Amino acid sequence: MKNESADSAMMPNTDRRGFFAAMFAAGAAGALRGAAPGASETAHRSLKPLKVCVFSDLHYHPGRWTNTEDMSFMERILARAERERCDMMIHCGDLLHGVRSPEQKALVRLYNDFKIPGYHILGNHDQDGNPYRETCDAYRMSDGHYSFDKGGFRFVVADPNYFCNEPGKFIHHEKGNYFRRAKGSTINWIPPEQLEWLRSVIVGSPLPCIVLSHQSFERGHGAPVMNSRDVRAIFNEANAKRPGTVRLVMNGHLHVDHLRLLDGIVYWDVNSANYQYYGRKHDKYPAEYMATHRGAGNNIGWKDPLSAVLTMWPDGRVRIDGSKSEWLFGVSPTDAGYPPCDEDGRETHPMIQSVDLTLNF
Repeated sequence: MKNESADSAMMPNTDRRGFFAAMFAAGAAGALRGAAPGASETAHRSLKPLKVCVFSDLHYHPGRWTNTEDMSFMERILARAERERCDMMIHCGDLLHGVRSPEQKALVRLYNDFKIPGYHILGNHDQDGNPYRETCDAYRMSDGHYSFDKGGFRFVVADPNYFCNEPGKFIHHEKGNYFRRAKGSTINWIPPEQLEWLRSVIVGSPLPCIVLSHQSFERGHGAPVMNSRDVRAIFNEANAKRPGTVRLVMNGHLHVDHLRLLDGIVYWDVNSANYQYYGRKHDKYPAEYMATHRGAGNNIGWKDPLSAVLTMWPDGRVRIDGSKSEWLFGVSPTDAGYPPCDEDGRETHPMIQSVDLTLNF
């Protein structure tokens, strides 16, 4: 498969599963190779994999968004993690909109106290109704950015939830303050201190790194991290010193499913567990549903929760077992008068693709 450089154009939207399958079938060389049966498969099985349940952007907000009248979407995600015997779980941000109501607190407890360890990433909305520290405490996080080692991998959680009303002064999201930021301000920054921290935990890491954030380090549009190039330079520095140090970079936020190979690293946009959001309202859902979900007119939702099981082997194999649903009430974006794709040509659809690939180092 062709390995893109950081300055190359975005890969056009296509059937990603079909794209990867076709490239593997063609025997693509480069940074990826298909997981073939036979001797190599036997070698893979001799290495213990780590299984991670991954989901993003549940946006639990009873009375507001689609599918948040109860905790059933979360319960079904947790049931899958247990059924698949995952070693851990992680959500890629925007679990909810502040930890305020009894219902929101109950959802966080359900996740925190589940029998499989669960980890949090702060999204731009997770502290909408709370001070930053209060949300961290509820999520049992010492800070918005942190790292931990598990199963032979280093997980590095970044926190780009900072905005600047003036250059060089970084303000963390809390209590919805970024909605009231000054005109001309910039949003989604990794402050200098956090950049140095990222370098310290990634460059020279003895373990392969999986980097996670809510906003994207790869995107060209859709509110990406402002200083993404600086962050990617750290990834490339680490891989130049020891190939395969940074293997996978994951984010939520954009509510689409997409994979891209960039500088030998797999970048994964994790689709929303729940819906896509649009600024212009539609009236395609039943009136009684709209009456009890007052924000549903801004949503094109899924009938079922989306999640994925990410399985990783030390030798570089990465498998994503995704999921697929249908449009809520049968209403697609085009049915509601919305474009089928975003500014980067990435399609809105109720699925997380499944792929099986191996990185060459």
